[in-house]
Amino acid sequence: MSNQGVLVTYSSSREFLATDHWKQVWAALLCQFPLRTLVWRGPGRSSQSTQTIQDLNVRIAPLESVKQEHTSQVPQTLLEKPLLNLYFVVCEDNETYKNTIKKQIRDWHTIISQRKYQEWLIVHIVRPEGRAAQQRMFQMKTSVLDKIKADFNLDKKDRCVQLVWASDFENPAAWAEFITKLKEGILAAFDSAFTQREAEMKRSEGQIQMPGWNFCTFFILKESLAISLEGINLFEDALEQYNELEAAFFKVVRDRNLSWFGSLIDPDPEDDSAPLLSTTRKPYRDLILGNTISIFDFRIYLLARQCILLSKLGRVAEICRRSEKFLTNFGRRLRELEDTLPEFFIESWIYSSALSVADTCDTWVSAVNLSKASQARYSALKGELMELAQQQLDIIGIRTGHLPSRPPFSIALSAPASRTTQSQRKSQTISRQELLAAISDRDALFDLYVTITNRAIEYYASAGRRKFAIKLHGNLAALDVVRDRLSSAFDTYKNLPAHYAPHGWTSLESFMRMQALSIHTSTEQAKDADWAHIVVDFLKAYVEDMGAELLMDVDDHKAYVTGLIESLRHAAAELQADMLYPDHPALSVTMAESEARLAQDQDGALLEVTVRNQLPCNLPVDEIVAVLAGHEGAQLTFSARVSSIQPGSTRLTLFCPSSTPGMFALQSSQVKMSRVVFERKEAKLAALSKTTRPKDLPALVRIPKDHHAVDVRLRPPKRIELGTPAYMTVSLQTGRNDISVATLRLVSPSGVQFHCQEAAIDEGGDNATLEAADDAIILRDVGKRQIVTVAVPHSDASSYHTLRVNVSIEYTTVTEPNLSRKLNIARFVATSLPITTNVEDFFRGTRLFSLFTLSTTSHQHVRIRSAELKPSRQDADSVRVVSCQSQKPDIVTVTPAQSGQFLFQLDTVRGKARDPMKLHITYRMLREEVESFINAAVAEIVADDPSLLPHRELLIDRLVEALSKSVDWIELYGVTGELVVPGNLSENSELASAFARLKEILGKPRPLNSSFDEWRDIIIPVDIPQMHILAAAQLRIFANPFSQQPSGQALPLFAGQPISAVVTVTTSFHWAPSEDAEMAQYLLRYDIQDMTGDWLVSGPKRGDFSAEDGSTFSSPVTLIALHHGELSLPKVMVNALPLPESFNERYL
Repeated sequence: MSNQGVLVTYSSSREFLATDHWKQVWAALLCQFPLRTLVWRGPGRSSQSTQTIQDLNVRIAPLESVKQEHTSQVPQTLLEKPLLNLYFVVCEDNETYKNTIKKQIRDWHTIISQRKYQEWLIVHIVRPEGRAAQQRMFQMKTSVLDKIKADFNLDKKDRCVQLVWASDFENPAAWAEFITKLKEGILAAFDSAFTQREAEMKRSEGQIQMPGWNFCTFFILKESLAISLEGINLFEDALEQYNELEAAFFKVVRDRNLSWFGSLIDPDPEDDSAPLLSTTRKPYRDLILGNTISIFDFRIYLLARQCILLSKLGRVAEICRRSEKFLTNFGRRLRELEDTLPEFFIESWIYSSALSVADTCDTWVSAVNLSKASQARYSALKGELMELAQQQLDIIGIRTGHLPSRPPFSIALSAPASRTTQSQRKSQTISRQELLAAISDRDALFDLYVTITNRAIEYYASAGRRKFAIKLHGNLAALDVVRDRLSSAFDTYKNLPAHYAPHGWTSLESFMRMQALSIHTSTEQAKDADWAHIVVDFLKAYVEDMGAELLMDVDDHKAYVTGLIESLRHAAAELQADMLYPDHPALSVTMAESEARLAQDQDGALLEVTVRNQLPCNLPVDEIVAVLAGHEGAQLTFSARVSSIQPGSTRLTLFCPSSTPGMFALQSSQVKMSRVVFERKEAKLAALSKTTRPKDLPALVRIPKDHHAVDVRLRPPKRIELGTPAYMTVSLQTGRNDISVATLRLVSPSGVQFHCQEAAIDEGGDNATLEAADDAIILRDVGKRQIVTVAVPHSDASSYHTLRVNVSIEYTTVTEPNLSRKLNIARFVATSLPITTNVEDFFRGTRLFSLFTLSTTSHQHVRIRSAELKPSRQDADSVRVVSCQSQKPDIVTVTPAQSGQFLFQLDTVRGKARDPMKLHITYRMLREEVESFINAAVAEIVADDPSLLPHRELLIDRLVEALSKSVDWIELYGVTGELVVPGNLSENSELASAFARLKEILGKPRPLNSSFDEWRDIIIPVDIPQMHILAAAQLRIFANPFSQQPSGQALPLFAGQPISAVVTVTTSFHWAPSEDAEMAQYLLRYDIQDMTGDWLVSGPKRGDFSAEDGSTFSSPVTLIALHHGELSLPKVMVNALPLPESFNERYL
């Protein structure tokens, strides 16, 4: 049934066939095969559904050598008979054709036309010169080719073709027409034969319910179509025929009508070891025709035919898949008759067939170019075949007693093996030699087992199916246990779970750990870290609904788990480092309440949690820890020391010595058993999205503010002097704590450096001592209810409006010297000046007026008590400053919408050195003033009622919070000093009277300069302005040119009237720099503005003059107004000119 191609016969006159010319034609004809690209449209196919035959082998033989036999009752392939008959004619003379050639063709045509489903073709061979003679213009005679067509093309189908024989007969163009006719003839004959055979097959298929119908005859008939399609290289269509035959067989099986077959199986001596995909080992077609073939042989023959076609299609992976499926399913069918078969026949047959399929496919795949993905799939399926073969060794090993009947070896056993007497079985034995050796020799079985398993692992590894390969490593480890190679088995079992975990093979992972524990116990090895890992992972599998399956061989599950945990506790105490186990399902810590409680008598907070123990026994632990995460990376760690956790839910109270207020989320939790730490991390807040499920949201906990706990506040210094090193004040508030030592560390994310070694106590702390370190401030012996303020210098921060400082404080108290508390808080300090200064200078001879405008740099209001401009000590005698505000309010409030102005008059002595003056501004922020006011009011009521002392901070915070929510009180307070607190503050009945009393105190009018808060100072250096030449120009109008003084009355002026005027420039060198004090004269130029639209100027409009200190220069001009109305006089511009060299030498 190999691909032998189609058969074509040829014939011609004996004379021509004996010539050398024919030998040349014959040789050239063979060179045209195989035929390329044949397009066949099968019966019932549309024009769009065609099949392309890429290559078609053609067997050409003399007509006489092909015997025309009578029609056989056995369906034959359509390619056993010729599809096309050729007759070669060499004749260029009409007379010769008429007298001789025509009769020869007629005799041949008579024979051929009697044969069904065969086509014929007459080939007229001519030389080029003969063809030219036939085509000569105006030739009246008919050519030989025309006569042949007229005589034999009776059905109007052209079956004649002319072949021009020339010296370049190898040229494909010379054979093009002949090859086209050849393809058409072959396809036409095959199509007619195929149509007839397909009709017979359909007719037989339609008679399936009629008596006498035979499946085997139908199979042979349909198979003839498949073999014919295979012969013309239409492998896909041929495979479809076999697939339909397989479906028809399954239908027969479902109908339980197997009378056309022999028994299910009648094994021959070597059936158990024969190649599965061989079609020549038995006369399968004869057995089918004789209705004596067993179902076993029939299924093998059908599978082999399908796989051969798949190999020609290059689909070797599907061969492995079909073979593995067939061996599994049919092997299960054979189990029903296992007692009648030779012992281990089924195992030997499946084992041998799996190996033979793999080897056969390796032979076929050498001719196929597989892609990377296809190669991986092919290797994976070969791995499955090897694993199937390994399973047969499992069965043989268990039944011979070489292997124990437990997993993983017993997995292949579908049911308990039935034991039969020897007389019930066939007397023959299996023929697979290595299996015979494995049955009798335990070591031979083990060696064969390792070989086959390693081969499967190799195939799986090359296919990228890592988890399948790892599973087989577990089988080898189990075999090592059987072979008493416990050390090797333990190492394998210990390492395999880590490879199973990423793939989710929980059952295998748990089984491997169970085996590792069993081996470890039997070998009495030390219970080290590796053993602890195995136990913890085993407990994970136990609580994940697999406890009963894992401990099916253990009588008392609880006692077994209790013993493991007790051993784990002792092993954990001997470990050298912590062992962290994340997200262990046996333990979980959840929030029992959404709000923590303050410890009241000490700094810290209490958190209620629920610990769930999924194990069936008590779990000995040392500590429970819960870590909460808040804003800006703040973290709180709650913990509690416990001895054990009972099964189920246990409620515990955890304590944190630090109590940073705010909203926190549960970040992680830990249950510590000595060095073994069970940790569970919750979802991060930053990773949450709109699609996050509610159950995945982190638990939120609110930590209330403890008003009596330690606190740290940062504020700008009370005195700021520009040009001196910057510093800020750090205030430590001890609250209820009597602190023995407190260490403060300041870090700014902006990069500003704090010089802690230069820090000094500013105020507070009667007995407190300060130890300055390079990176920390250490305060000792600070008592209760005290506030210690430390001045800390820092690097330049003028480029930042507000500076963030992360404060870390670690402190211990006198009452709890062994407990170190830590507090991390973020504080923000304004580093820029709260006000900006703008100055305008007005020169008036020897006097200077400076106007300072003060504006706020933020949205807050600034209260200014005074602004003084003071000269330096060196200039106290030569500079006199006088404030020009005759009447000013006690307090000036600067707001974002309203600035404050201060005017000063300066009188100086010419030529004296002038150092910068200093502008002293005394101010305080409105917010600080109000907070101090509130502190004073609270102190007043606390003095009257000492029982309110514990609530002092709460009262202050509530009042400040209420004022922060509204701005309506600001205007009234700025005018009258009355502070009206909005809102209702008496929610707490215990403090209702206190709040009412505070509102009464704060609402009373008071002077704006009340001293309940300290004032701050800003000192700004101010340079005294300098001017080399001060020139005052003036244009004066006179009554007539002869007047010496301008008229004091308004003169009657009109357009066109000449008006007498004088330009006067008065100069002063009083404000010149000291280095120019010896300059007595300068050269200046005046220039009257040209206003051609209003005035005409007659006289010197521009002129140069020498200027001296206190001198006046005058020049007369005449003005003529060009129109009526109110006109402004022209401006006079004065500019300095460069001094000539001689001028400089004269006056230096």
